[in-house]
Amino acid sequence: MASGSSSSNLLDDEQALLSLVQDAEGKAWTTSLHGWSANSGIPVCDWDGITCRKSSMDGGADDAAVVTGVNVTQKLSGTIPTALGLLTELEHLTLKNNMLRGSIPQELANLKKLRTLDLTQCFLTGTLPQRFESSQLESIGLAHNAISGKFFSEDDSPHLQSLREIWMENNLLTGTLHGSSIMKMPRLKILS
Repeated sequence: MASGSSSSNLLDDEQALLSLVQDAEGKAWTTSLHGWSANSGIPVCDWDGITCRKSSMDGGADDAAVVTGVNVTQKLSGTIPTALGLLTELEHLTLKNNMLRGSIPQELANLKKLRTLDLTQCFLTGTLPQRFESSQLESIGLAHNAISGKFFSEDDSPHLQSLREIWMENNLLTGTLHGSSIMKMPRLKILS
């Protein structure tokens, strides 16, 4: 890949990440962090809370870097932007202990490489996405929010086979969790 392609991928990832910075509160939040500004001159892979990797396995100098992890805890406020769904290589998203409002965007549930989603204690509302497209999703942390709806009612959702941990206590979920639902999650070790 050409180095221009690497720059383009990271610029797209940077714009998606900057969608987390909302209003005056978001700008104040960024002042305590390394990077987190389009004008900082700091590469997105060096920003606080961001993990990247080369997009190909040969490790050449011209390989494109992509964002694979976002770990931003505390002091973030606003909503979870749908633009995070543009981070197509994202494997780990941790936004726990923030003051987020609104629901979990379907765009996050559509991320095919997501392995960990931790939105614990974020003041989220809305319904639980019933289908996550990642067949690699191992851990979902949504405890201590006000998420409503049923617990994963879609039988053919790709994430059911890979889930090892589900943390959902202290939400507003309805319905009954049947043994047949648990049987669709053969790797499940923790259900809280």
